[in-house]
Amino acid sequence: MANQPLDMLQIRRCLLLLQDARSVRDIHRTTGIHRNTIKSYLERCKHSGKSYSELLALPDHELAAHIHPPRNNHQADDRYGYLSGQLERYAKELSHPHVTKQLLWEEYLQLNPDGYRYAQFCLHLDRYLQKHEPTMPQVHLPGDQLQIDFAGDQLSYFDPITQIWISCPVLVCTLPCSALFYAEPLVSSRQEHLIPSLNNALSYFGGVPKNILSDNMAQVVSKASRYEPVFTELIEQWALHYQTNMQATRVAKPRDKASVENSVHIAYQQIYAPMRNECHHSLKALKLRVRELLDKLNERIMTAYGKSRNERFLELEHAHLGPLPA
Repeated sequence: MANQPLDMLQIRRCLLLLQDARSVRDIHRTTGIHRNTIKSYLERCKHSGKSYSELLALPDHELAAHIHPPRNNHQADDRYGYLSGQLERYAKELSHPHVTKQLLWEEYLQLNPDGYRYAQFCLHLDRYLQKHEPTMPQVHLPGDQLQIDFAGDQLSYFDPITQIWISCPVLVCTLPCSALFYAEPLVSSRQEHLIPSLNNALSYFGGVPKNILSDNMAQVVSKASRYEPVFTELIEQWALHYQTNMQATRVAKPRDKASVENSVHIAYQQIYAPMRNECHHSLKALKLRVRELLDKLNERIMTAYGKSRNERFLELEHAHLGPLPA
């Protein structure tokens, strides 16, 4: 079981719960798997002609053939080929009162049970809207997305034992709606240091957004794709734990995560610059100083709004974040 792909782990967990006659709503609440995905598994089980116990006894490759057929090299293109032909209509539908992306995706999935997941559907639709309505400001819904990125410049501290300066990459995480952001220097940008920092960021915000958007960094994305990137197993498990969706930008398209790019620029001005003549002797001291300046920055009044980032966050966004897991 330890070496099973993440999708198969989810499928087997779902089948066990279906075998126990648990409802779709209950399974969704327990596993975080979307209701439409659970319904599609249920339908495929019926069409297989096998009982749940018989399906669970199958090896992974046979179970996948019944429940979740492996994607061929053209499936992503085929799915995008259909979706791209509908994007103009979806964009027009969104202008109607009470029409949401969630509704459009559910209607799309009824016609395409093997289509894109909600997060990727929204990403393609958002990119279409940005491309075809470039003069319109990008509207960020409260609690919808967290953008993450590493700052291009690093911070450093002086190790008194080795007598050398140690460089530290800095992770920046931004909630675009309120512009509240989090920054933390790390030992390295490797996955084992990135994941705890993401945990710290969500704790700082006190909740979980619906989607997490990153660039195609190797710690997050194992296979970049214009249509549907493949995320690393660990980051998928992390997202499942927090009940959120992972998204990735297009390759070499910084506009896709413009909010966090702007936050990095602000961090340079209001965190890096005040620290330019300071000397810290441990990573812990460096982190404490960054947190001090970060809190001050998030409490500073933004002239465009007459409110601080923290005030906007509490007014607009905090209530829309999902709960942190126990």
